This record gives sequence, structure tokens and C-alpha cells, in this order.
Amino acid sequence: MFKTWMAACCLAALPLCAFAQTASPVMPVAPAKQVRLVVPYPAGGATDFVARLIGERLAKRLGQPVLVDNKPGAAGALGAADVARAPADGSVLLLTITDSQINNTALFKTLPYDPQKDFAFVTQIVRSPAIISANVDLPAKSIDELRRLAAQKPASLSYASWGVGGLGHLAGESLNRELKAGMVHVPQKGEGPVVTDLLSKTVSIGLSSVASAKQHVQAGKLVPLAVMGRERSTALPQVPTLRELGFTDPLYDTNVWLGVLAPARTPPATVQRLAEEIRAIVAAEDVRTVLVDRGFELMNTTPEEFASGYRREFEVITQRIRAFGIEAQ
Repeated sequence: MFKTWMAACCLAALPLCAFAQTASPVMPVAPAKQVRLVVPYPAGGATDFVARLIGERLAKRLGQPVLVDNKPGAAGALGAADVARAPADGSVLLLTITDSQINNTALFKTLPYDPQKDFAFVTQIVRSPAIISANVDLPAKSIDELRRLAAQKPASLSYASWGVGGLGHLAGESLNRELKAGMVHVPQKGEGPVVTDLLSKTVSIGLSSVASAKQHVQAGKLVPLAVMGRERSTALPQVPTLRELGFTDPLYDTNVWLGVLAPARTPPATVQRLAEEIRAIVAAEDVRTVLVDRGFELMNTTPEEFASGYRREFEVITQRIRAFGIEAQ
């Protein structure tokens, strides 16, 4: 009799035990809502890749569907504005890059959102170091040789960037002025066309991410001159930083970051929970390996670290845009 009673109790407890073992933790968001992860750039780019990598794993950890929603347009402003107006319950997040949250404030006279007031910082996932590369036919295999070439043939060179007002444009123009090179700026719509320009030798030098240039540098099809950032890229450790080469503009210490933000009124507990979950995903060995192999540098910041770094970069980047007289086209 006792054994029968024990067996019945165990059987009755099985569904509860199974649930306790397999259920994912539930994020404190509005009930029965999926999480929409807005990417303000087209599908297929680096931001979209990171969003899908993180989104798939975040869905499992939260026990909720995570939809990656690409909303490109207006240099990232369209998607960012959508998130700024979204319910502040953790159900809508923004995965974006530096440009939409810093550069746009100086490029556009009016924006449908305020990057400094309309968002809560969750975490910076990775940074994407920028590299300055030359086409293989250019008779300059270093920054010093580029300086000498510019002195010999002023106004004969050109540089490509991934867009007007982007970090690549700002760094290229700063270097252009320091070298007194008189280079013509060739703006493109993304990094892919910059690399294509370099491979086809239609521009002298170009600024892109290490992730976009890495395979071509390793194949000897592009000549790496320098990288931006305080440290060398782990993907191309042989390439010096601009700081190492004697350039002191604080702009050269910055890199494009990819980070997650939420609407400003999102409860702090929800922001913290999201940060913890995403940071755990990024710290996982398989995810780390994928990101590093793509040429990214891991950041994995806390919300506080994200906010602090953002404020420093905001002043440097917006001041340069205004000083150079750059406006959106």
C-alpha cells in the first residue's frame, strides 16, 4: 500500500519535475509577446549577422520567440526611431552600430528620435575595427610611403568609405588633412563596395572593417596600412594602429561597435536581465569563436560600461563631423 502511494505521488510530480528541468527562464516583459530585435540596416550585413546569431540563442534562454526585424533607411534612423517609440517592456530592442546613435545627431538637422534620451543601454556585443587598406598597385605599402606619395603627387589620390559621416569617412578625412594629401572622398553604401573599389583599383585607399578586408589581405589582394583603435586587431595582428604610427587624433581610438539598446523607459530590472542573458550568450565558447573568426573584437559590456563609453565617443565623433563641415547627402 505504501509503495503504491509513493508511486502515485511520483507519477503526479513528473510533469512538474520535467517543467522545472526544461523550462527556460522567463523575462519580465508583457505577457504572450515575442521579442522583436530591430536591425536598422539591410539583411546580409554584419549587424544582421550578429543579430541572428544572438537572437536565436536569446529565444532559447528567454523561452520566447525572438524575431529579427530589418528596418533599413535614413542611415539607420528609421529603425532606431521605431524602437524609440516602442513599448518600454523589453519586447522591442534595437541592435545597431555607432552611426545611428552618434553620427546621425550631427549629420541630420532633425531626427525622429534623440539617441541620448530615448534609449536605455543594454550591452555592446562586439566592436568592428576599421582598417585602412591600399590597392595592390598603389606605390605605397605603409602610411609613411603614402605621405611621401601624396607630397610627390598632390591631389592625385582618393579614399573610399562606407558612407558620408560614418566613422570611415571621418577617419579618412582626418588622415587626409594630417597628410595634406588632397585625397578625393568616394562615399559608398556599405563596406562591400569599398572593398570592391580597392580590388578593382578604382580608389587609392579605402576604409572598411577588418572583417570585410581580412580574407583579401591574407590573399595578398589588399595592402593593409593601419587599423583604428587603441589596440591592434587580433584578426590581423601584424597591422599597426594609427596611434603607434604617431597619429594622436582621439578619433583614431574609436571603432564601430554593435550593441543592444531598449526604449528609455524600460524598467532597470528588465534591462539588467537582458544584459545578463546576452552577455552569457556572447561569453559562450561557440559564439566567441564565430565572432572572432569573423574579425570582430569582443566587448560584452555591462549597461554601465556601455553608457560611459558612449558618452566619451559621442563628444569626439560629433565634434569632428561639425569641424569637417560634413552633412548628410
